[in-house]
Amino acid sequence: MASAPTENPVSDFRFDALTSLRGIAALCTVLAHLIVIWGDEFPALREKSLFRDFALHTYLFVDFFFVLSGFVMSHAYGRHFAHAVGFGSYLRFLRARFARVYPLHLLLLLVYVGLAAIGLKQAQENPDWSITAHLLLLHAMGFFSHTTWNQPSWSISVEWWTYIVFPFAVPLARRYVSKTAAACALPVILGLFAFLAMHFGSANLTVGFAFFRCLIGFSAGACLYAIVRYWRTASFTRPATNGALVAVFLILLFVPSPYADMLAFVCFCALVYAASMGNGGGHWLHHPVLIWIGDISYSIYLWHSLLLHVFAKALGAAGRALPFAHDHQVLFFLAGLVVFEIALLVLAHLSYRLIELPLRTFLGPQKTGAKHAGSPGAHVTNVAV
Repeated sequence: MASAPTENPVSDFRFDALTSLRGIAALCTVLAHLIVIWGDEFPALREKSLFRDFALHTYLFVDFFFVLSGFVMSHAYGRHFAHAVGFGSYLRFLRARFARVYPLHLLLLLVYVGLAAIGLKQAQENPDWSITAHLLLLHAMGFFSHTTWNQPSWSISVEWWTYIVFPFAVPLARRYVSKTAAACALPVILGLFAFLAMHFGSANLTVGFAFFRCLIGFSAGACLYAIVRYWRTASFTRPATNGALVAVFLILLFVPSPYADMLAFVCFCALVYAASMGNGGGHWLHHPVLIWIGDISYSIYLWHSLLLHVFAKALGAAGRALPFAHDHQVLFFLAGLVVFEIALLVLAHLSYRLIELPLRTFLGPQKTGAKHAGSPGAHVTNVAV
């Protein structure tokens, strides 16, 4: 491994752009479910169009979450677990991650179960022990053939089990993986993702092999962090970040699966690499509104499916009652989408302020423990999806 003087100081990393990108990704993942859930109310969504082509590929932004999570977890906890995994430090780490991901997951599960109890059941069957599987975060680990209850939470399931093994991989990686080895390992990881996408026709795996999908993305992020710690050039950050983001959107618009999946994954890696090197100010990704959306992105992600179902019912009723909806379906859809996005942002903000932050403080490690665990700041470690 390269000597310490060549390593970039960890404190020099800026994460505002990555936080903003996480928010953009969370909003984009909404479209994949919108196409399905609103299809009955807006039949035009079932017809081939650029919007539909893009929306059907937005499941890939979950892979961006996985790459980003591996990068940020390596930054936040890599040095602390660099030499060994102590029992106390391991428990503090898991407690911090549990406090981050579990309370809101549990709340949404209770809401879905409550709705089912009063007769508002989902179209897909929820097997008898699926509630227990959700409580244990096992529901995406291959026990069921489809997603159950709150569908977006499958990624929380696989990421939790990635957290379980992550600390034990750190000392091995620190000891045996140099910056050169990390650079060599990244193409292998990209190849594994390509194999997964080619074998299944796409990377849209939400049960079973979803865990390997997460591990691949998380490992790519960890390798990127090992590379960025030593090879960092901020001069091309802005054009590279903008270019990678534009490339992602073009790929999702015009390239079919599985090629879109493979190319988008490469662009996600490039995007995390470039955006992590920004030195603040000037770039549009540092705008306070985008950072705010990134901060509330976990609530956006977990609430959006339920809210889509609520709006589908409301828009269906409004469409039957208003002549305007029949005569101007596109305008009616756009108006409904704008109102939905506003409602989602408001709900996510309230969820973040009233549920996520208080319960994270209550359930998480004490300040001394969090400091000892190497947490560099609240918004830095808020990667959960």
